[in-house]
Order: sequence, then structure tokens, then C-alpha cells
Amino acid sequence: MSVVKSFWGKSQVEYLGHIVSSHGLEANPKDLSALTNLPFPGSLRAMQSFFGSLNYYSKFIEDYAIYAAVLFELREVDFAAMNKPENRSRVQDLAPVAGDDLAWTGNPADADLRWIRAHKSFAKLKEKVSSTPIVRHFQPELQPVVIVYANDWAISAALMQEHDAVFHPVMFASRTLNSNELNYGIMEKEVLALLRVLDLGHNLLVGREIKVLARYSTLAWLFRFSGLQGRLGQWAALLSQWTLEIVKCTKGEDEILGAIAATITPRAELDQALIA
Repeated sequence: MSVVKSFWGKSQVEYLGHIVSSHGLEANPKDLSALTNLPFPGSLRAMQSFFGSLNYYSKFIEDYAIYAAVLFELREVDFAAMNKPENRSRVQDLAPVAGDDLAWTGNPADADLRWIRAHKSFAKLKEKVSSTPIVRHFQPELQPVVIVYANDWAISAALMQEHDAVFHPVMFASRTLNSNELNYGIMEKEVLALLRVLDLGHNLLVGREIKVLARYSTLAWLFRFSGLQGRLGQWAALLSQWTLEIVKCTKGEDEILGAIAATITPRAELDQALIA
């Protein structure tokens, strides 16, 4: 180690596209401009290149898989059709008036709508990566809070801890669902989201009491009944090793989405979504 080239007593350092400080880990803004200024890819190879770069920062995006799933479905033949001038102009004309719903029915007549949602997903991912939060260091003395969310094709979860009456993210976990899991009910998908974050954060969470915020009471129900069969029995066995306090959201999906947001969440706002 060269003493001349070393720096001492710095409050933060830049390393491999990140800024590391006593507060936590964050993406280095100067390294994100290549992603945030990127136009919508015109080929499957270009889209794969975009995801190759974005995956490095996916840990800062709380619902990465939910938006990325829309783009993962695109194939080379889709890009070839989209690059036809008449199709591209139709999407550009319809995009400003399209809704925010990302779900696609699969009806070929709605192909234009699928491309509109793909453009919206692409723009949303760029927006999120440009405003990534500070992912805090895990503090063993603070209670971990897990927030789970699921939609038709993906699951997402956030591990948070409270600092000065504000909840800050410690870790995000999300993934798309496989063909069998797509048939699960939304309540079962929430169980998958919880299992996902417990698996990824096992070393941090094992042996601790964890508060879980969810939209449905299925998680609590798994602990109240014995003799469950099939996948419910398997999930109950996997969760039996954990000490979980299941708290149901009272006002529906909006509060969950607000609480799982990458930006910091004031304690007062989060408490309004809980049942004491």
C-alpha cells in the first residue's frame, strides 16, 4: 500500500460505481448517466446490454423485477415488427394517453398496448436508477421490518429499519414468477416474497424478531393452523424457524406501495397503514 496515494479520515469513498459511507451504500450518480440517457433499445441484443448494465444497480430498485418483467418478454421478432415505421409511429402517438397499468392480456390485438407498456417500464427503470436511495447498513440493535408486495407476474420485498422515526431501506429483493407460480393467488405470492427476502437476508435476520407488513392475512394464518398439506405445509415448515410479527395493511395497495418506495418513509405515514 502506498502511503502517498492513500487518503485517511474520509467520511465517504467512491468504489466500483458506488459511494460507501457510514450511512450506507449508494450508487455513484456520475456513473449512471450512460443508463439514464439511453434511448429505448431497438433490438433484443441492445435490450440485453441495457439489462447487463442495469443489473449491477438492481439492488437499489425496490420493485426491479416488476418493471423488468415487461421487457424480459420481448423477443427479436417483436423488435423487428416494432422497427417498422408505421408501428413505431402508432406507439409514439398512443403512449401519452395510455394508462399506467403494466399488465398485458396477451391478445394480439393489444400488441400496440404491450409496446406502450414496454416503453413506460423502460422509462420507469431509468427514472428509478437515477434516484436510487442510500441502502443503509444493517444495525443489529434495531428491529428489522419486511414489506412484501406481489402482482400478477412478479414479487417484491424490502427489508427496512427505523432510524430517528424514519424507515430506511437495508435491502431489496424481487424476482419474476415461473409458469407454475403465475397460477398462485395473490396471497400465496406474498408468501413467496417473504421467503425470498428471508433467504437473501438470512445471515442478517436469523434469530431476530421480524415485523412483516402485508396486504393479506395469509401469512398469519399459516402460523395458526397445523397439519397443512401441499405447498402451504412446506411454506409453514420453512417459516416455522422464524419469529415473525405479521401486520396487515388496513387501506390496501396504495399504502404498501408507498411504504416499499425506495425513498425514505416517515414513521407516521407507515403507522397509518398498520393495525396495532
